[in-house]
Amino acid sequence: MATAATASSPASRIALGRPSITEAEFAAAQRVLESRWLVLGAENRAFEEELAAFCGRRYAVALSSGTAALHLALYAMLQEGAGHADSILVPAFTFPATANIARFLPGQPEVVLGDVTADSFCMDARLAASWLSQRRGPCILVHQFGHPAPWPDSVGKTDEEAAPSPENDALILSDAACAIGVPGAMRGRAVCLSFHPRKLLTTGEGGAVLSDDQGLIEELRTRRAHGLVVRPSSSGKPSLPGEDVDMPQPGLNYRLPELGAAIGRVQLARLPQLIARHREIAEHYRDRLSGHGLTFQTDHAQRIYQTFAVVLPSGHDRAALRQKMAEAGIETQVASYALHHLSAYSDAKVLRLNGSVSARQDGDLTIASELHSRGLALPLHAELRDADIDRVCTTLLAALQKPGS
Repeated sequence: MATAATASSPASRIALGRPSITEAEFAAAQRVLESRWLVLGAENRAFEEELAAFCGRRYAVALSSGTAALHLALYAMLQEGAGHADSILVPAFTFPATANIARFLPGQPEVVLGDVTADSFCMDARLAASWLSQRRGPCILVHQFGHPAPWPDSVGKTDEEAAPSPENDALILSDAACAIGVPGAMRGRAVCLSFHPRKLLTTGEGGAVLSDDQGLIEELRTRRAHGLVVRPSSSGKPSLPGEDVDMPQPGLNYRLPELGAAIGRVQLARLPQLIARHREIAEHYRDRLSGHGLTFQTDHAQRIYQTFAVVLPSGHDRAALRQKMAEAGIETQVASYALHHLSAYSDAKVLRLNGSVSARQDGDLTIASELHSRGLALPLHAELRDADIDRVCTTLLAALQKPGS
């Protein structure tokens, strides 16, 4: 197994995540600074073209964060009539940003929660299929930790039998924040990416929307820059800056700086190697931790590993176990969140397998709740050495044997 060239000493702190930065990223940043062109220039245009090609979609628009990508993409879909626009289906186990955007859309569509499956940690495809069959509104599929979510058209079918449904895809927003380039995550009317520092590709902060719909992309490009557009000059001559500008609809400032785009281009070129190293680390974890009462997310053939999460055996105190690991110099994190355990969504309605939507009751969203309370994210970044991984595993297994953890 390959080891990273840059690594800390065995006794030092092992970070949960660490961006992989090389001399090439420093050189790209310096190139932008020397150009003095820091917003919406050649680096953004090149990054968008290269990103769309890597992910197999026609267009990409770079934005300031993954949350901005979700916000603008869903806003545009609702403006074009994606369902009744009064409710949105979201997996119950996800980072809150996926649901938060609904609170900042016209009319504040109601967030409806669907439980996930214990093997994929992604929303049960039967729920998505039921929702879409009733044309209730958009559905956000989250490809949790890099695992492609099962698509609603796969229900009751083998992979060979399942065929994409353009009618359903038009209502699906694919939250691929953790699953850049995963074929099964690159579907849907729009695909949203995140370039946060814990992601495999980082721009510091940043995000993007992918789509084959040129009109949708042009709408997003306008709205990311305050909604300003340049009208054709009546004189036929090039316009002076600001002279022939209009704002048909207000927008926001969701632009990705040129520095981020330049770094992103370098990261994108290195991405296959980063993906491979993360998979090596995940396989090492699985080898060391299997057979000790821990459970894992499915190792899907397409998946990438943005996060490596384990589910602790029932009855263990996760906080106490994390404290023991922290005292040993190992950083961990909760895997993610069950939204109904957060105050903002404690009264969210639930979609059930029979297609009904109603208030949450005891026994609802049980898998999301288990992952919320027992899920644990372990250190995962390209600079981890094999010895670091062994130290994490040894410490974790020892903590599992001690009372109170």
